Amino acid sequence: MKVVYWLLFAIYAANYLDRQIFSVLLEAIRLELALGDLEMGLLSGLTFSVAFALASIPAALAAATGNRRNIVAVSATFWGLVTVASAFASSFLHLLLARAAIAAAEAASIPASHSILSDSTNAAGRVRLFGQFVSGSALGGLMALVIGGVVGHLYGWRVAMLCAGVLGIIPGLLMFLVKEPLRDYRSETAGSEALLLGALGKIWKEKRSRLVFVAEIVNQIVLSGAVAWYPAFLMRKHGFSQIEAAATVSIGALLAIAGTIVSSRVIGNLARKEWNWLARGPAIILLVTKPLSLLFLLADQPTLALAAFAIPASLALSSYPPTISLLHEIVDPPERPIASAALMALATVVGLGLGPTLVGAASVAIGGASSLNIALVCLQGFGVIAAVLYWRASCLVSTDAPNIR
Repeated sequence: MKVVYWLLFAIYAANYLDRQIFSVLLEAIRLELALGDLEMGLLSGLTFSVAFALASIPAALAAATGNRRNIVAVSATFWGLVTVASAFASSFLHLLLARAAIAAAEAASIPASHSILSDSTNAAGRVRLFGQFVSGSALGGLMALVIGGVVGHLYGWRVAMLCAGVLGIIPGLLMFLVKEPLRDYRSETAGSEALLLGALGKIWKEKRSRLVFVAEIVNQIVLSGAVAWYPAFLMRKHGFSQIEAAATVSIGALLAIAGTIVSSRVIGNLARKEWNWLARGPAIILLVTKPLSLLFLLADQPTLALAAFAIPASLALSSYPPTISLLHEIVDPPERPIASAALMALATVVGLGLGPTLVGAASVAIGGASSLNIALVCLQGFGVIAAVLYWRASCLVSTDAPNIR
């Protein structure tokens, strides 16, 4: 199974590489193809999030009963090929179709990957495994910055896109070489409609799972807004160059890899003794990091701002592993891909759709030299809301809490 874990990690990293490299290369693409900001905004945000959401549930239903290895392998290979094809795009329509196809393929791979990981261990172990898995998104984002920045600068955006696509194809093809992991339950226990309604019904009926479900979606608004606007914030407030801002974000990605792995291990160990730590852990992380995020945004000295940035960056992804682990305990094993897909679909649509847009709109409405700064400060309020929801979930005493030892 270790080979499978590492392949899933590599595929998830490639997922975020191919997803985010477009944003890194956005300006170069816009200039060469003579596109406007509205068109680029549609390509980087709305098109991707809508296609991702539409593909998530059908893909999850396929993963619930079908061959999960094949779903992951085909999806990764396909989005890698489409990313390669994007390097030859000559119009807005070409890029629109490519971005939609990439989003749908990436959406298909995640529920199947989650199902494989979740079936291999108990809830406490899931936090650790999902922590390692989710850290792949930070690695993929870092690779997007490096390939998009360095290769894109030296050889142009088309070569950078080509390289990113190839790095997605390789682990996808390797996935075909491993066996489909065995399930410890019958996968043909119910039809698609019963699985879908069963998973969503259990999540919404259990107040604890309902609260953490909403909390993670709200938290994604903050994360998406920060990822989109922090580089511009550093350049505007502290006078960073584009390279310096990219380097800062890259360091943040490295910290996120380490922080996600460590925090998931700690929360997993605590959850063995008390199940509520699957919700309490994210609540504490958010409550601790929000003041530091505000210090990062309000500090006038770059050194102080960067020092404050370190801990929030390290723990930026740490709420997701315990959240998905808790949801997978609430639903039946065949319903786990659907729980993952529902969370990822809404988090993508709401987070990616609202986060960057709200910051941009607030900045325009506020106006002035500090408008972006103030907008990002206001964005942190969503993080406080998420923390309260997580904490409320952790305070609910469940009479049927599962044995996760």
